[in-house]
Amino acid sequence: MKFIKMTHLTQAVPILILMLLFVVVSYTSQVGETDNGSDATPDATPAGVVTAGPVSVTIDAIRSFEEADGYTYIEAGMHGSVERDDGPAGTYTVPIILIYPHDGGNGVGVVDWPNTSDLHNGGFTATADEFWPSRIAIRATGNYLFENGFTYAAVQWDKAVTDHFGASAPDTVGRHSHLIYGTIEEAGDAFVILRDIAQFLRDPGSLEDADNLTPVDAVLSFGYSQSALLQMEFMSRDENFRDGELVYDGHLLGKAGMLCWAYHNEPPGFAGPDSCDELPVEDGSKVIHVAAQGDVEALFNAGWSRFPDNPDWRQYELAGVSHIPAPLLPGVDENQNPISSKPVFRAAFYNLARWVTEGITAPPSRFLKGTLNADGTFDTDLDEDGNALGGLRLPHLEQRIDGTVAGAPLGSYAGKHPEGGPDDFFWYGGYYVPFTAEEIAERYPDHETYVQRIMRAADYLLEAGYILDEDRDAYIKEARRIELFHAGFPSAID
Repeated sequence: MKFIKMTHLTQAVPILILMLLFVVVSYTSQVGETDNGSDATPDATPAGVVTAGPVSVTIDAIRSFEEADGYTYIEAGMHGSVERDDGPAGTYTVPIILIYPHDGGNGVGVVDWPNTSDLHNGGFTATADEFWPSRIAIRATGNYLFENGFTYAAVQWDKAVTDHFGASAPDTVGRHSHLIYGTIEEAGDAFVILRDIAQFLRDPGSLEDADNLTPVDAVLSFGYSQSALLQMEFMSRDENFRDGELVYDGHLLGKAGMLCWAYHNEPPGFAGPDSCDELPVEDGSKVIHVAAQGDVEALFNAGWSRFPDNPDWRQYELAGVSHIPAPLLPGVDENQNPISSKPVFRAAFYNLARWVTEGITAPPSRFLKGTLNADGTFDTDLDEDGNALGGLRLPHLEQRIDGTVAGAPLGSYAGKHPEGGPDDFFWYGGYYVPFTAEEIAERYPDHETYVQRIMRAADYLLEAGYILDEDRDAYIKEARRIELFHAGFPSAID
């Protein structure tokens, strides 16, 4: 199996309050969405049909992928059947997006489980031009997947979405997300849909007008916040098998914890957060869970999802990082935490892909220091600046490496806002209090001292496998760029 090398490392060294608000409603950030929903509905005249097991896929729109060379972008409808233990068989039709490399890529497929929480939180009042399910695998990694040969798919899984928007787009001019129109009979059919799209990537068959859609050798799932809770439910229910074989070889969970997205089939939401049972599931799949400091402290009871004795589970608790930092969703508050988790997600995809294809284990878990309470909340130990101790420490926080100080804070970075606010975004955005110019001068006698401490931390993270070459270089470039004594806070790595 071919896997494209993305770092110069010569060996690998070993991620009850549900965030129902996180979704990014930004037309320009939705990579490859259609400009007119009526051109991309599951009921449009198909340009081709392919069968993979119980699934057929009909193409609605196909074009070159503008954001990366050598890729094709497809909007399609996936149609399948559902066998039920307690009733007659059913069917579904759901929208999907495929973005695949012409040369077969690295042989790894990623299925992005879109976050639909904005519709739930908004009371199911959104119109078609207002709601864009967040495909956060792209937002959390930039163009990384397409620069490194991954095959990408996104699929609508949420009955609440398809019930609200209907089976097909209205015959009106305007911007509609392709990923909102379809038919799902029961909420629990989501698990069949999620298995079918993974199976399709493994066996796409011969698809007219879709040249070079090569089968992948391994499939990874990705979810964030609400859809990461769906991943937890998927694993908890032991849904990751079909005919005795693993469906997903690995799962990358973005900022979740020990909560599941449990189905109840009551409209309009059909599901909601509940405590997870039977985790971790030891089915042979690999799991990397990236949890922000706020997720561990309160949001998702992530202190309960550590599982240090499970060799197939990694949890990276990001010290001084919030659930929705400014680089992922800016503008929450002027004091929003500015530290990006994107470098960790990029490396996590790299490490998870090698783990499932080559058996090279991902770097070890990193846990915050503190006290796990009986209710699942976590009291984090803090240093004299108010910054968290322990955890995976990016270069904005201090640590000692071989007895030498590395990392260079420019203020205090909280995983959650210490006060209330106009809405929960305010709380989930975290908090940042910059040091004064006098405090910075006391810590860093000159700019080069600051740069060297950032470099030392970035080099360690690269060597340990928690970030990739390009992000190590970006940290150092940013450290050299900022006007240290007038910065307020540095621009976050994108």
